[in-house]
Amino acid sequence: MEKQIRVLSRGLQVVECIRQEAPVSLSKLSQTTALPKSTLLRILNTLQHHGWVYRGLSDEFYRLSFRLRCLTDNLLAADALAEAAGPILDELKSDLFWPSYVAVRRGLFMEVVERTRKKQVVAVRPEVVGVKAGILRSALGHAYLAFCSETERSEIIERVIAAGGEPGTLAADKAWLDTMLQRVRQHGYGLRKPHEWPAPAHAQGAIAVPVFLHGRIKACINIAWPGDAVEQALIESQYYPRLREAADRLSAVLENDNPAV
Repeated sequence: MEKQIRVLSRGLQVVECIRQEAPVSLSKLSQTTALPKSTLLRILNTLQHHGWVYRGLSDEFYRLSFRLRCLTDNLLAADALAEAAGPILDELKSDLFWPSYVAVRRGLFMEVVERTRKKQVVAVRPEVVGVKAGILRSALGHAYLAFCSETERSEIIERVIAAGGEPGTLAADKAWLDTMLQRVRQHGYGLRKPHEWPAPAHAQGAIAVPVFLHGRIKACINIAWPGDAVEQALIESQYYPRLREAADRLSAVLENDNPAV
C-alpha cells in the first residue's frame, strides 16, 4: 500500500473544512481540523499563494477562491467555447463589419479565446487570441465585473487592491467602481472609449456584453473598432442590440451542449 503524503492530506482537509464552513475564522478552522494554528497558517498561506483560498480584507475570514469553488464549471474548456463562438462571431462581423472577440476571466485579466475568423478589411489587433486585458481597463472586464456574483466581484476587487499599482488604486476608489458598475448595468454593456485607457489598445473603442451559462456568467463577447469610427448613437441603436443577440445565441448553444444537472 502506497504511503500518503501527510502535508497534502492536511491541505485537502483544510480545503474541505473551508468548503463546508466558509466564511470561517482561523480559530474555527483549528477547532474543526484539530490542527495547531501555526500549522494552519502555513497551509493557508500556501493555498492563498496558489490561488485556491482567499482571506477577506474586511472580516479576515477564509473562503475558497472562486477559481476552486467553480472548478466544475471549467469542464467547459476554452477550446469548446471557442468552437461554439466562431460561427457566431463571423455572422456578427458580416452584419456590423468590425471584428469581435470572446474572452474568459483568468485571474485578474480577461483572456481572449476566440476572434472573428473571416478576413478583416480593417485590422483591429488581429493577433489577439491569448491576449489578456486588465479587468478594470477593458470593456470585457467591465461587463464581467458588472454581471458576476457579488462574492466573485468582491474577491476580484480585493485581489486587485492587494496587488497594488495603478489598478489597485483604481479598485480602491469605491465611488468610481460603483459608478462604473451602475453605468454598465443600466446600459447593458461595458464601454471602452478610444484614447481613454493606456496601451496596447489605447486607440481602440469597444463594447462588451456577458455570456451566461445556466444563469451564471461564463464569458464576455465584444465588438471592437479603431479610434472614433463608431458614434454613441450607432452603438445604442444597432451595435448593442446585435451584440446582445449574439451573446444570447452563444448562451443557447452552450446550454444545449452542457445541460444543467
